[in-house]
Amino acid sequence: MNQVFISNNRAGQIASAKTWSDMVHLAGGADDGSATAMFGVWDPYGQVFFDGTTAALSLINARNLASATATATKGTWPLSAQGSDVLADATAITATGEVVNVLPSSPQWLNQAFQLVQAMPSGNPVASPIIHTNQVKRLRWDPNNEPVKHKITAAASGLTSIAVGDTLQLIVVLRFPGEITRYEAQINPSGTASGVTPALSHAFDNPKRIYRSAEYVAVSTTAADEHNAFADLVIADNASGKNSFSDFITTTLSTNDLVLEAKFDGLIIDAFVVKNGVKNHTASETTAPELGVGSYAEVLSAEKKAQYSQGFFNRMYLPTGGVTSASKTPGGASSTETANYDRLTIEYLNPDGGMPGFNKHGRYSTATVYFPANGDFSDQSEGLAIEATWGLQDAANAVEYIW
Repeated sequence: MNQVFISNNRAGQIASAKTWSDMVHLAGGADDGSATAMFGVWDPYGQVFFDGTTAALSLINARNLASATATATKGTWPLSAQGSDVLADATAITATGEVVNVLPSSPQWLNQAFQLVQAMPSGNPVASPIIHTNQVKRLRWDPNNEPVKHKITAAASGLTSIAVGDTLQLIVVLRFPGEITRYEAQINPSGTASGVTPALSHAFDNPKRIYRSAEYVAVSTTAADEHNAFADLVIADNASGKNSFSDFITTTLSTNDLVLEAKFDGLIIDAFVVKNGVKNHTASETTAPELGVGSYAEVLSAEKKAQYSQGFFNRMYLPTGGVTSASKTPGGASSTETANYDRLTIEYLNPDGGMPGFNKHGRYSTATVYFPANGDFSDQSEGLAIEATWGLQDAANAVEYIW
């Protein structure tokens, strides 16, 4: 089973006195307030929502040596100490200090089972099956990391000597190494995230494509001038749509250099110039690409992929077909479509997966939860509830537990 859950408000959890019916679907997101939470972690045995305020309402204790001798700076968690000062890792020993390893090593489960629950626009909430903590094999937290579009430059200085009548042509190689759903979400985002049309989605079926620009015929022997005129031709054709790669990259001129920039996150560009059909010089990388974590396109594609792979068989456990919760402004902030969500990934073992008729892949399930990236991890009504419940300790950095 592959499920995706989304919280569009910064609380991300719900107060322990609440029930499933108290959750509220928030399409555009909300700043904070646990009373209007869209997502919660339910204790099926205690019949309460975990909010991380105490050990009884948390899932994981990342500090194995916790004791009640001192008070933590966040929430109500105690710190471990025998001396009067607790020293963190890589801290010099003091006369009153007690050396304690506070980095997560083998975190302890504090409760035996949980269930992920998300409010929908109408009808019943969507929930995961009851997941026993001994089924969980991996938990990973990835803070938001904005994607960066690839940019390369074909420098005029790379062009060798040129004669009148020489022909110049740009060869572009485009690769789409990510999953097709990530690109499709940028093309058809239930809104517009870029300037291309849904009719182009078939273009991503091929992970590697080669394109050629129109040929330019040199009229002088000055290499810099000819490269500039050649670049102008490529840019003009790209603007008019004559270049077959114009749907995927933008072209600009920078001091006689031809600059190519991807229109899509996750698109890799390679290009070189040929003179009279022979490779003359290659383009150098100006900006390295970064797929990132938690962009609107990622979350929307993850939702759609989960719905497609799971189908819509059970209203309790699976989302309604076609209904998505990904927001361009989660957390109530006027964010961009790239700085949106933090991501929590939970991989767990299906104990029935070893039964006859199941292959080994059917033994593992994944639940991915997205939270607004603008949460405040020092405030219990915002991100601290997430941090404390899952034992993250420092939600500003990536955390991974493997059992």
